[in-house]
Amino acid sequence: MATFADLMSLLLVLFVLLLTFAEMDVIKYKQIAGSVKAAFGFSKQDELAGVVELDGSILGKALKQPTPDTPRVVSNIPPVKTPEVEIKEGDSKAEKAEALEETLETVLDKMGMADEIGVERKDGDVIVRFPNEIAFPSGSSGMTPEFAAILNRLVPVINQTEGQVIVSGHTDNIPVSSNSPYISNWDLSAARATSVLHYMIDQNGTDPIRMVVQGRGDSRPIADNSTAEGRAQNRRVEITIEMIDDTGDNGGPAKFSPTGNTPSGGETPGTASESTAPDIPPVERRRSFSIPGNQ
Repeated sequence: MATFADLMSLLLVLFVLLLTFAEMDVIKYKQIAGSVKAAFGFSKQDELAGVVELDGSILGKALKQPTPDTPRVVSNIPPVKTPEVEIKEGDSKAEKAEALEETLETVLDKMGMADEIGVERKDGDVIVRFPNEIAFPSGSSGMTPEFAAILNRLVPVINQTEGQVIVSGHTDNIPVSSNSPYISNWDLSAARATSVLHYMIDQNGTDPIRMVVQGRGDSRPIADNSTAEGRAQNRRVEITIEMIDDTGDNGGPAKFSPTGNTPSGGETPGTASESTAPDIPPVERRRSFSIPGNQ
């Protein structure tokens, strides 16, 4: 016959096992906690400061000094009226890029996100850089609601321009965990970039002909991967808008064409080139990329 002490010992073992099996979703916890703090006006310092992305999962370890790895919830993003990009006919590529950069920075300033999201002009193109702590939960290709809200305010500005729009995903050099649905950082970065592409097309009406998706993995670092701060900067999504230079005449660069065909020299449709080349049916464009993970 079991004694009372034996029964208590068995119950203790049971509770220890239950605690061992339990897992805590840090991202969901922080989202709920952030909503509660915003509702009640709490300004207490976050106790989970310094949670870092390691091996494709959240490591709930508080660092002594908070770093850019610190995840946070971007709440109460104010609505912003879409401003017009002031591009005039005959503007050069550099002038168009400058106008787009200024317009995007204006929208970010009104949202209070100018310090969080970077806008850079490089070789006449405009690059918008989103840190991963805002864009995606750790190890997932499902966009955060905050990132979606930010895209809803920025993409209508981008849609006013012409030229290719390249969405590229980047990671740090820490391999994904063994239980991740992704094969490698290449797979994860491509899935994240594709999620952004789908959202821009489906929710904001971006022309799919313009879109290009790239999964860069850890091959394009912008900071040192040997530090937590550097790895946080390398985990990012970038949207590059390639501006078109249409200031030249027939000998200059041609405008972006949805069909991808650019007349060269003085040739016009219906000349000898058309008679010698067989008609090629247009390629059917289908989106067949399958994204594992949260949607």
